[in-house]
Amino acid sequence: MAAYKDYYKILGVGKTASDAEIKKAFKTQARKCHPDMHPEAEKAKWTEKFKDLNEAYTVLSDKQKRTIYDQVGQEGYQNYARGGGASSARSSSGGFSGFGGANPYQNYQQYTYSGNGFGGQGGSQGFSGADFSDFFQSIFGGMGGGQGFGGFGQNFGRSSASGQAAGDVEAELALNLEDAHRGGNMQLTIPNGRTVTVKLPAGVGEGKKIKLKGMGNPSQRGQGDLYLIVKIRPHAMFRLEGEDLYVPVVIMPWTAALGGTIYVPTLDGPVQVKVPAGTHNGKKLKLSGKGLSAKGSLFVTLTIDVPRTLTKEQKDLFAKLAQLG
Repeated sequence: MAAYKDYYKILGVGKTASDAEIKKAFKTQARKCHPDMHPEAEKAKWTEKFKDLNEAYTVLSDKQKRTIYDQVGQEGYQNYARGGGASSARSSSGGFSGFGGANPYQNYQQYTYSGNGFGGQGGSQGFSGADFSDFFQSIFGGMGGGQGFGGFGQNFGRSSASGQAAGDVEAELALNLEDAHRGGNMQLTIPNGRTVTVKLPAGVGEGKKIKLKGMGNPSQRGQGDLYLIVKIRPHAMFRLEGEDLYVPVVIMPWTAALGGTIYVPTLDGPVQVKVPAGTHNGKKLKLSGKGLSAKGSLFVTLTIDVPRTLTKEQKDLFAKLAQLG
């Protein structure tokens, strides 16, 4: 049985942390742990750390999952594990009845991916549902991960009020930024129980509607259509505006003064970028074609950082610079 995970400790927040505090903690730590910010030899280690952060944020940023997680607690989970795990605690509704006698899923409707998401498009950076730990799956296995329809089920089963025909329904489809950028085939289980394959174009944007003909509710005119409305989740590193991306990158004072080459993270992996000599703090660099889609750009904001610890030789060199200045 998987060991208990303290998601609050992983994020470095208290159990009474607000949504804003949880989000801030995640962004701060994710920038430090993101695999693209570390050498190739260390990527595997940092990928695992980033997965833990992503998993903790997925739970604690979702009110329903956080409530269930808090209700279970470490002691309750350990009792559940000693009692035989899911085989003895799983109820007929797909939840667990062994945690304090309550079924935390009793009011939950399951609208999530049924498969592995994007076929052949995965990798360590997308962090699809398959990347969540056994501990996560033992509690939230029926609720999906950071993707899919989770949290938007209330939009199903209602006729659209946007001028569509009766029987048509809308639902938001939450995507990770990497998956929206790459596109590809994705398997979904829709409310009527059918599993369908949806092909998303590369660079699909926020608010884009995808029509699934005949997948809506029945009406007098026949079977309605299901409209999936793309919702792109916030990212730990990149900020999305339209089709453009924005990312901050830290450089050292000597790189700013003398110029040099740095690595900049993109949705397709890190790329080398030349920094001109005499770069000032806050300077922006534009990488065309590196946005959400090929039409978008990546804007890099350079921040000059001063090392917190200096060797004696470095201190002497800075002292000489101060004298020359």
